[in-house]
Amino acid sequence: MIRIREYREEDINAIQAIWNEVIEEGNSFFWTESFSLDKIRGILERQDAVLCAEDTENGEVAGFYILHKNFPGRGAHVANALYAVGSRFRNRRIGRTLAVHSLETAKRCGYRAIQFNSVVSSNTASVKLWESLGFERAGTIRKAFMNPMNQPLDIYIYYREL
Repeated sequence: MIRIREYREEDINAIQAIWNEVIEEGNSFFWTESFSLDKIRGILERQDAVLCAEDTENGEVAGFYILHKNFPGRGAHVANALYAVGSRFRNRRIGRTLAVHSLETAKRCGYRAIQFNSVVSSNTASVKLWESLGFERAGTIRKAFMNPMNQPLDIYIYYREL
């Protein structure tokens, strides 16, 4: 069973491992280099919320999300988020659980909408998830993402009012 809980400092190694695994896979995030603990710690410190999906059987962090402003100033009412689930825990609806939780967290943080700026078109699980949760595809940026085989792929912008 999975429960969503607030991030704790002792989660940093698990978050680093998951984040770097997704970077290495090369199918979701633009980054190509692994993140150090200091870099991740710096990113986490700037978030409005950091939540972990914990496997209640063994206390392991299975995934996480971070929530922050998508824009400054007059656009600060629109959130953005990043989600990652460790490969060992995929296909267990943990991503959906994190996504649904993040919508409520965003509301509690005072956001009026969430926008994702770059969902890679080949990431069919994410595309299916966001569309099933009522996000609309607000745009397509053609050939903006290079996959590990150096093939250009489209990215989608998704938006949903809260």
